[in-house]
Amino acid sequence: MIQRITEQRPKYSPLFILATSLLLVACGGGGGGSDTPVDDAPVAMALSLSAGKTELKMGDTSQLVLNVAYDDGSSQPVSASDLQWQCVSSAVEIDQNNLLTAKQSGTTDCTANWQQLSLLVSFSVAESSVVVDLIRTSPLGPLTLTVGAQQTVGVFAHYSDDSNTQISSGLVWQCDSDAVSMSGERTGQVGHVLTAVAPGQVTCSVQWQGLSTELQITVQQVSEVSAELSLSFLDHLKDSDQDLSRFTAWVERAVAGNPGYGFSPVDAVYLYYLTADERYIQHAITLVEQQVLDAETKIAEGQRPKVSSDSYLHVGRFISELAYTYAYGGELLSDGQKLRWRQYAEQAVWNVWHHKEAEWGGQPFPWSGWAVTQPGNNYHFSFLKATMTWGLADKNEHWLTLLKEQKLPTLVAYFADFEGGGSREGTGYGVAQGNLFDLYRIWKDATGMDLAGRSPHARQTIDYWIHATTPTLDQFSPIGDQSRVSFPRLFDYHENLIHRAASLNIGSPEAKRGKWWLDNNSVTEIVYGFNLHTTLLAQESEPVAPTDLVYHSKGAGHLFVRSSWQPDATWLSVVAGIYDESHASRDQGAFSLFKDEWLAVTQNIWSHSGIHQATEVHNTLRFVENGETVRQNLDAESSMDYQVVGDTTTIQMELSPVYGKNNSITSWQRDITFTADEVMVFDQCVISSDVEAIWQINLPVQPEILADGSIQSGQLLITPMVPAAPDISVINWVDVNASEYKNGHYKLELSGGDCRYQVRLNVL
Repeated sequence: MIQRITEQRPKYSPLFILATSLLLVACGGGGGGSDTPVDDAPVAMALSLSAGKTELKMGDTSQLVLNVAYDDGSSQPVSASDLQWQCVSSAVEIDQNNLLTAKQSGTTDCTANWQQLSLLVSFSVAESSVVVDLIRTSPLGPLTLTVGAQQTVGVFAHYSDDSNTQISSGLVWQCDSDAVSMSGERTGQVGHVLTAVAPGQVTCSVQWQGLSTELQITVQQVSEVSAELSLSFLDHLKDSDQDLSRFTAWVERAVAGNPGYGFSPVDAVYLYYLTADERYIQHAITLVEQQVLDAETKIAEGQRPKVSSDSYLHVGRFISELAYTYAYGGELLSDGQKLRWRQYAEQAVWNVWHHKEAEWGGQPFPWSGWAVTQPGNNYHFSFLKATMTWGLADKNEHWLTLLKEQKLPTLVAYFADFEGGGSREGTGYGVAQGNLFDLYRIWKDATGMDLAGRSPHARQTIDYWIHATTPTLDQFSPIGDQSRVSFPRLFDYHENLIHRAASLNIGSPEAKRGKWWLDNNSVTEIVYGFNLHTTLLAQESEPVAPTDLVYHSKGAGHLFVRSSWQPDATWLSVVAGIYDESHASRDQGAFSLFKDEWLAVTQNIWSHSGIHQATEVHNTLRFVENGETVRQNLDAESSMDYQVVGDTTTIQMELSPVYGKNNSITSWQRDITFTADEVMVFDQCVISSDVEAIWQINLPVQPEILADGSIQSGQLLITPMVPAAPDISVINWVDVNASEYKNGHYKLELSGGDCRYQVRLNVL
């Protein structure tokens, strides 16, 4: 609890007091030790706690951050070294860096002193009954490494409340062979680095506080690793009674001359591998030969072939079709065909990584180089797939070395630092991570190197999508561009994504929850034949229902919370994190609310194109300067944290960085409290006098202003609390853009809040 300034201000609920940073009594005058400002310098008026928890359990830590507010409306953080803390008991301890540690159960008042100002904060510490059940390594193993390869291994403690934390110290490692060596924590990364030294079988054990676990490791010579484009992932089907009739019929239809939409020669190669029926590989050869002939015709005409369209977005599909057919049908190709196919594939892959010097048939065709250095982007997955499949099929040491030494280490490092799974491209383009997981499978089958096991991202992406799915299990959170279809309904692509992620992690808790999701969502079976190939992957067989009600992906900057796992639960999604992808929206601070149907959601899902990124279409605070909406800054990093107390989840967002390049917007914090029947949204910001802050919410149903000042939209009741009587505007999106918005959907705007809003949303 924090003592407030004693001045006239609107009355807030206790939740608001706990969830927001409130100004406190200033003991004395202004800052700088003087009662009189000099040269119109701003006067320090009050301290506030801008970050840190006041309710903790024994052993918890919390980083405290204090701000000082000045009489000109500005504020800035106070250096920890300038603060002095005094606490009346030893329940908590605050060090010189403002790091608070909960030491004993109970409550205590602590006073922070800075110059002539002081701040009183009450902390409560509860006893913790949570104990460590076991420890485990990440990756879980068994691992297969080649001599000279390195693998970072983390150790996690699993607690009785099903939470997990990474252990950073006190670990004791012991391996029963010198085939591997284990170093200490890598600089800047928690975890031990395991280096494969010599061939052999190794068991490494790790102990921590009386608990232990083991990691099995196989070290192979490089020469023992099959660097081939392998289809061994299909071997489990050869002695299986799995029904392949739909996939077989899909391929047979194509061989008969009537291919379905999206048919790929790779499907025919798969069935050839399983049956040895030469009809299938011959059909694949025919299709790829046509691809090469079409490309040669374009090149002869002085044009670029189709493989280079849309900044080489589809190069992975085109070249992997050629690569698989080349690898498994090479004996049926003439020497002339092999040479032509190889020249075409080589040029395509070379052009990807040399965009400024790209050429076709000796003519220069430079292109933008879009996403060649962006490992989290869906284009990049396509570039890697072309390089990987062709490099393996051709046993091309140049491309394999490029992958091993540059591209794959960069990819692994990016996702190793991506906590929580998912994608910063959002949920529309983020589904393309199925292609990323396909890369992991291809590389592991070919080399034995488990790229997926080097970070938790693939496993965590399973949980990400489970929680991003609405309680009705038929829709998902519409974050970012939704270009395939605007409305966020689950489809084959989402099934494929989880098929691939779960197949890489069979036996893990995440894969078991993924199996539950696959069994229970609205996609009862894959609809389109071109998506059937992922049903051939080995899958987890044991479904386990999820239990966690909150999921936060810090890497993606997305949080999902629901009241239960029943279909009629209330569900909320929130966005606050790193904004650095072109398919992401300017929606930092935005939320969507669902119960049985969408109650409040981005207007993008009702649009024709599904690619509206502007702040206007999202449920967030919008800033207007000189009549124009101020754009959120790309490459900015907001932050978000949450606490759960009983049935209430409180989400705190620091959104100031997204406007950091605009001197007219100094700060913006948004807090949201969530329960099954009520959501409270709190906003406070500091802006210049020529900027207006507008609170906005997009609604599927036309809002009606009631006699008491509240607004009803379908099953959602919206009650402005601060200000109690704001200016209200209702916008019909058809009036804004009739070609994009065919049906009436609406936006409610509240203004006049003087950069402070409190709005209650009741689910009726």
